[in-house]
Amino acid sequence: MEKKRQSNFELMRIFSMLFVVMWHVILHSNLYNSTGVTKFFLEFLILFGIVHINSFIIVTGYFQSDKEFKWQKFFQTFSITWFYKSIIAIIFFIVMPGLISKGELLKELLPLDFKDYWYINCYLLLYLLSPFINKLINNLCQKDYRRLLILLFIVFSVIPFISNQGTVQNNGYTIVQFIFMYLIGGYIKKYPIDGNLHLKNYSKNKKQIILLSIFIISFAINFILLNFSKILVSFDSNLFKEIGAYLFNNNRMYSNPLVIIQSIFYFLFFSTLTFRSKKINYIAKYTLDVYLIHENYYILKYLYKWIRIDDVLKCKYYVIIFIILLATLMIFIVCIIIGIFRNLLFKLIDKIKPYKKVKTKLRKYFSEI
Repeated sequence: MEKKRQSNFELMRIFSMLFVVMWHVILHSNLYNSTGVTKFFLEFLILFGIVHINSFIIVTGYFQSDKEFKWQKFFQTFSITWFYKSIIAIIFFIVMPGLISKGELLKELLPLDFKDYWYINCYLLLYLLSPFINKLINNLCQKDYRRLLILLFIVFSVIPFISNQGTVQNNGYTIVQFIFMYLIGGYIKKYPIDGNLHLKNYSKNKKQIILLSIFIISFAINFILLNFSKILVSFDSNLFKEIGAYLFNNNRMYSNPLVIIQSIFYFLFFSTLTFRSKKINYIAKYTLDVYLIHENYYILKYLYKWIRIDDVLKCKYYVIIFIILLATLMIFIVCIIIGIFRNLLFKLIDKIKPYKKVKTKLRKYFSEI
């Protein structure tokens, strides 16, 4: 039987993936090269939705920290990634001759290299490490667990931020960041927010207001720092220019202390919601498909040319914002539909007897490792 999904976190997954798509629409097109009011609002959107990657890893830690490792789950993510990597390459090879050589096509078909999907690489490695991380979580008391998180926050967030990645390198695109976020999710699961001394006496509505307020404050400070960094860079002083460059370069990194705080309280806010929705649960199942399709190397190379989003650069800022939001929603919907068909295809393949036998043998083999 399919496990009952918690709709509050499934809704968070949907919002986070929409933020991912919006992030890519802005940064992978030429829209981010705009200036004035348009640039102001684009930076606003980017920093507001920057919680996307961290939130996915926090929720992974939240649910996986007290679960057993399953090879089936590992290979499910692996096979979906390989499917899109291969099928999209084949389609481009057929439809656009000359774009992909036979050697490149063969490389794409081999399930050995997911370099174009940095998130998947880190996620699969994190999942392989999860049993050992879980042992650490289970054996730490709350006091030591809290000390560990504070230490990791200082070493892998605060220090990289203030030293401009000089002393310790962690821009958020690393397995270190994923482990740190996983541990945060595990802490929230092990020591729920309802047991927090500062919040347990508040009503649900007051908790939500507090959590949402901290999320907004973290975002606002980060946004102010971004604009402050531009002012510092404009001064005729090497010191101010250097400080401004530090702030600007680390502003959009997932390891940014403010981004981590923003991500935590974004997650905590959704944790306070209690409702069930089959529609939300159904859509959220295909958020991985959305990422794998729209962030595929070949799709990425031509997508924004096909939708001609750069044509709106000369429009008013509110028109550009509307087009970005519309493009985000359309990409999301199309990818969800493709994901549904992919899922149907996988179910048909699962019914093939030779495939079922091989799959059963492999599952038995890996379960014994």
